[in-house]
Amino acid sequence: MGRKFLHVLLLKTYSNHKKRSRQYFQQLQLTEGQPKVLTILSGMEGCQQKELAQACGVEPATMTSLLKNMEHSGLIYKERMSLPGGKWAYSIFLTERGRGLSGEVMDMVEQLEETAFRDFTEGEKETFLKLFAKVAENLDKVNEQ
Repeated sequence: MGRKFLHVLLLKTYSNHKKRSRQYFQQLQLTEGQPKVLTILSGMEGCQQKELAQACGVEPATMTSLLKNMEHSGLIYKERMSLPGGKWAYSIFLTERGRGLSGEVMDMVEQLEETAFRDFTEGEKETFLKLFAKVAENLDKVNEQ
């Protein structure tokens, strides 16, 4: 069968995952970055926009654009808050519609994970996730240098 190259397997997996996810998210009328924001925000409602950008791994300007569209679509709302030193920032919250879609996104993610790990034992799945996390950590370290 030949040697398996990590980059080929990663790209193939990413491509298949993205294709399946995109089809589902389009049915929910969500744009590309919105499912990640909904998922992460559901676990850290009330966070500042800057914190959300960091958690999502996007630039603050990208987050500003994403949140503007999500607010326009009725998925989130912002509350202005005062910070020490006379500064201010926005706290971000999900609307009821946003919470509902966040739940649907999580359901889809779980279904996709079940498909991906079909025919795996729980032990194999746990080992795979530990090893994959280690690969991600090693690549993160290289990017930090």
